[in-house]
Amino acid sequence: MRIRQTVMIEVLLLLGWGAAGVGAVPAQEVREVDPSLQLHYVNYADESTPKNSVVVDVNGATAYDDNVFSNNAARLGAMVFQTGVHVGLNEERERSTVNLDYQPEFLVYSKVKGYNQVNQILRFGAQYKVSPHFELSFQDSGYYYTGITSPGTSQGLSTETGPPPSLNNTVTIPLAHEIMDEGRLDAFYQMSRRSKFDFFGNVGIRNFSGVENPQLNLLNTQAFSGGVAYTYRLSATSNLGVTALHQNLRYGDSLDKIESAFLTFTWQGRSGFTASLFGGPQYVRLNDTILLPSALPAVTTGYLARDVAAKWNGGGGVSAGWHSPGTVVQVSAQRFTSDGGGVFTSVMSTSEGFEVRRHVIQHWDLLLTGMNAQSKALSPLFGGGVLDGQTGSLMIEREIATNMVAQVGYMAGRQRVGGMYPFQVDMNKNYVTLGFIYRVGRFPLGR
Repeated sequence: MRIRQTVMIEVLLLLGWGAAGVGAVPAQEVREVDPSLQLHYVNYADESTPKNSVVVDVNGATAYDDNVFSNNAARLGAMVFQTGVHVGLNEERERSTVNLDYQPEFLVYSKVKGYNQVNQILRFGAQYKVSPHFELSFQDSGYYYTGITSPGTSQGLSTETGPPPSLNNTVTIPLAHEIMDEGRLDAFYQMSRRSKFDFFGNVGIRNFSGVENPQLNLLNTQAFSGGVAYTYRLSATSNLGVTALHQNLRYGDSLDKIESAFLTFTWQGRSGFTASLFGGPQYVRLNDTILLPSALPAVTTGYLARDVAAKWNGGGGVSAGWHSPGTVVQVSAQRFTSDGGGVFTSVMSTSEGFEVRRHVIQHWDLLLTGMNAQSKALSPLFGGGVLDGQTGSLMIEREIATNMVAQVGYMAGRQRVGGMYPFQVDMNKNYVTLGFIYRVGRFPLGR
């Protein structure tokens, strides 16, 4: 009863604030908004990131999760109370730029004892211009969360896509504590007005704790990558390039190596239209050692199995988008060899996704995303193991006060498994949330 009362109070407050906002602003009034004070987390073409400042936001939400443990065989629904903070920093100098975002979030479940969560996201970026022709760039993203992350009120719901060497983010694992960190260093050398080299290295780490599989442990991943990319500007709107990439993917006693060569093309047209594509061969060398369960019912210990093989695969992807002052549309599709997300060694990862962001009417914004993904194990030790998953989300935002935005969101997730799958169970999840974001303030860094 107390939970229902809390939800009803939040709904009434949000509706009351919304009605007050509608009554306070005449229908024909058009307000000039300082881009540095934008509240929405929707990246339209006419918005800019606050420069040389620190931004602090707080957020809270009441939500309902119809499958807390992400297990269809033992479904349990519960109310979830979320609260969090977002701290963003941006500093730009004549030759350098530094960006920092930190988002801790606390989740309390009404019916599940001992499952309360503290999820954290930390992103850092820095660029330094050594000379007119040479520039260094470093980007790092770290995550800590339990199970399948809930849609936070302080972040977007879209799934990041792009070519290797990023870690596989399409596999979901319930209950486990997961720590993931990915860092990349780029050294850009501008040879001429049209040509540029990018020498880069990437390190990715994914570790699990908190769950012991009765048959197999989850596969911690260490990914080390390096390569070089050359880009030539064909015209004012198009670029052609080639990328050579080497990857070492380590999963405990297993080590897979991938050599890739991609041809790349990007185009930026008028009226906000953009398109990009990449494609090329991948040579994969598998050297996997996996602990498999015994086929005899009376034997509880497993045995080590090894697979050594080499094969050629093709990798590629395409994306297209349109950005305007009130609309963002993005679609993408890709297929390439990557890590198995903690349950397989290397896989063939395939995904298609879309994202639509729209300023519908005054004070109202809409975000719609969807993704279809498949991860298919390359090693025969997994007996043709494959994961098929789909996710979709809908978020509606309304500015209800000068420094406050209300959000109503819905997320759906589905995952099915086939073959000899070592850990996950089939999963369907629906998540409904009602929350707000309040901007505490924007604090200049004093320049």
